[in-house]
Amino acid sequence: MDAINQWLMPLWNLSPSAPAALVLLARVASQYLPLIAFLSVAVLLSLGEPWRRTAWQMLLAMGAAWLIARGLHSLWPQARPAALGIGTQWLEHGNSPAFPSRHATVGLAFGFAGLLAAPRRAVGALCLLAGLLIAWSRVALGVHFPLDVIAGAAIAAACALAVHRLWPWTPADSEPPPSPISVSTDAAMPYPPALEVSVLIPAKNEAGNIGPLVREIAAALGADYAFEVVLVDDGSTDHTGAEFLEQCRQRGVRGQLLRHARSCGQSTALATAAQHAQGRYLVTIDGDGQNDPADIPALIAEARRLSAAGPDFCIAGYRRNRRDTRWKRLQSRIANGVRRRVLDDGVPDTGCGLKLIPRQTWQRLPYFDHMHRFLPALVQRIDGRIAVVPVNHRPRRTGVSKYTAWNRVWVGIVDMLGVRWLMLRSQHPTLSSKEVVGEPTP
Repeated sequence: MDAINQWLMPLWNLSPSAPAALVLLARVASQYLPLIAFLSVAVLLSLGEPWRRTAWQMLLAMGAAWLIARGLHSLWPQARPAALGIGTQWLEHGNSPAFPSRHATVGLAFGFAGLLAAPRRAVGALCLLAGLLIAWSRVALGVHFPLDVIAGAAIAAACALAVHRLWPWTPADSEPPPSPISVSTDAAMPYPPALEVSVLIPAKNEAGNIGPLVREIAAALGADYAFEVVLVDDGSTDHTGAEFLEQCRQRGVRGQLLRHARSCGQSTALATAAQHAQGRYLVTIDGDGQNDPADIPALIAEARRLSAAGPDFCIAGYRRNRRDTRWKRLQSRIANGVRRRVLDDGVPDTGCGLKLIPRQTWQRLPYFDHMHRFLPALVQRIDGRIAVVPVNHRPRRTGVSKYTAWNRVWVGIVDMLGVRWLMLRSQHPTLSSKEVVGEPTP
């Protein structure tokens, strides 16, 4: 630890010749930003939902981070730096325990919780910036070693994520949002008694992408398959739903539009779509237009082949030639490699949105947020078979992605471990016999 601190300290600690403005920024960040953070939480508590929920998540994360830091101070007291840099010229810090930095731990818990829970990204980014400035100032002023702050950052991130994922605060007097219901958009288009395919599309603010996507689905399936398209509008603020309905009417496509009262995420949107779908096979496809509907017939052909050997399976698309940025491809390559080692699901690209699962198989799967990332592993858990089909991939037509490195990595780690636990705890009994006695009660 000493060697790492000695290497990092000159890169982080302010020297006596540092600009006066930088020294002032460090002093303000160290002395006043923690107070501003607490006042911000108090202001958010006085507002209505969802800001009050954000404030409670911040308080819980900050409280948990403070308790952990205080416990480590007692169990493993570490000295603070000696007289170093600009900080010692005006700030006395004494010999109190320093690992981890409580200022940095609590400040970054405020920042990470805000980033995860704030309804507006700009507000979350400001919270994280405040936390980072607090953490930076503690080393810049010579009050802490760099590893004191780095350890605090890890604790803060874990606390914020745990609160956000495992203990979301909900007001006692609030009512859950109404469940989306399927409403027929055209009484002259009744559903046939047996549909082979339901195409499920989760979408949020995908106007401009949905119209062309519906046209391509109709072109790929219209002549040879009995199908429907089920779109879940996951809290869009644009005309995604209206565009979908208009294209369904123009193309003569049987469609269901289901609207969530508030955004619940891709997995919940797919679960809602699967609940209302009527097809034998459920095909999931992203609403951004990067998946090519022309690949769906290949998935159906593979499904017909697999269904002869058993009812449960999953067919996953594999994007061999991805049309994304290098940074995004690198993230996926690392994530897929880790997932394959942990889950051993036999799929090279679980992030591809194009998949096919029989409806009866889907109904056997456990539901949880972000489950769509692990559909092959969940099907494998119930002794289902996995097949991979190469598919096309295209650049996004319009709009922006809803995913970042942050919301991919952290939730992926937690959920992957949970799925691994489910797989290890699963049993596949084989009946040796079955006997029935008596007649059913009338």
